[in-house]
Amino acid sequence: MNSKNNNIGFTLVELIVAVAISGVIMTGIYSAFKTQQDSYLVQEQVAEVQQNIRASIDYMMRDLRMAGFDPTQSGNFSITDVRSRDLDNVLDVGGNPAITFTVDLNEDGTLDLNETISYSLYEYPVSTPADSDGISDLSLTQGGGGRQLLGESIIAMGLAYSYVGAGGDVVTDAGGNVIWAIDSDNDNDLDRDLDTNNDGVIDIADNPLGTALATDIDIENIVAIKIWLLAQTKARNQYFTENRTFVVANQRITPNDNNRHRLMETTVQCRNMGL
Repeated sequence: MNSKNNNIGFTLVELIVAVAISGVIMTGIYSAFKTQQDSYLVQEQVAEVQQNIRASIDYMMRDLRMAGFDPTQSGNFSITDVRSRDLDNVLDVGGNPAITFTVDLNEDGTLDLNETISYSLYEYPVSTPADSDGISDLSLTQGGGGRQLLGESIIAMGLAYSYVGAGGDVVTDAGGNVIWAIDSDNDNDLDRDLDTNNDGVIDIADNPLGTALATDIDIENIVAIKIWLLAQTKARNQYFTENRTFVVANQRITPNDNNRHRLMETTVQCRNMGL
């Protein structure tokens, strides 16, 4: 019998080469899968944040447009409080912006329990702090039910206000730009303008301390509200670092963490204020 016919098969070297090539191919396939999987997770997280922040700000806009609605001209409805509060809802000059206002929902001229509305930051859930994730959330309070979760992982909120003067016109600066003011000392009057360089935009170029107004402004003169909401993803990404600086009213926030963040800003005209 010819011995050459008994040598059919793979040599050890051929097997090693085949295994090595298979390993390279499998590594490439896994790498491509992992990249696609990571990209999908990132997009899913970002989409969740964007949906969350958009829904929150839309809800706020709907309510704030109605602030001070008083069809019977009773004088019982207006923006009542713009002072800052901590996460426990205690007044705190160094806390987070908050707003409380009243709306005559049933149009009877009487302030009922469910006609006082507030927005503020808090940690959810309030009743079981051990279950909290340590990230602030946006709350809505209406009536006597306490603060309710409106938007998750809202790490910062900014509020600034435009107002009318004695003649009923919106007050502007020397360049004709609308003044956006805040209550910096928690006395429930507006006292500082955030557009410190008078260019019509509140951005990184402005001094976060603001510029003092000539006189304090009563919050009943408010006619529009500028809202900022800064949200972050719940999951961290070890391959990503958020090092941008976000301008949230008078706050400058540079997270320097592994969460992705989204900032949304909008302006609400208060149809029933400043009349």
